[in-house]
Amino acid sequence: MNTTQLALRGAGLRRLGALALFALSAACVTENRTTGEVVPRGNQKYPFARVEKAAEGLVVGMNRTQVLLLLGSPAETSEAGDVWIYLPERYGILIPAKALRLEFRDQVLAEYDFQAIVLGARL
Repeated sequence: MNTTQLALRGAGLRRLGALALFALSAACVTENRTTGEVVPRGNQKYPFARVEKAAEGLVVGMNRTQVLLLLGSPAETSEAGDVWIYLPERYGILIPAKALRLEFRDQVLAEYDFQAIVLGARL
């Protein structure tokens, strides 16, 4: 190999390394330094595993207070507050994940479902 080929190969390896570091950092989660526990995203009160388990108790027709007591505060809400989203701690970039979406109409839970997150985007 000549010097030019070696330089191009080295540049390619550096780019690949930078891409790998970016992907790994994007998949990281925030942890509490004291306890080592994973910190939920946004304004979400509880870790997603707990929310997912508690969601088994959801019933269409529950009011917002009942849902709040069951699941805790959501990570995100719509501007009008009619849609609540609970997110996993991992962003679903390298490994697909799912989010819980709740929709309220007339102050009561009208529907809810789990939505896939692939490459960081909810589907």
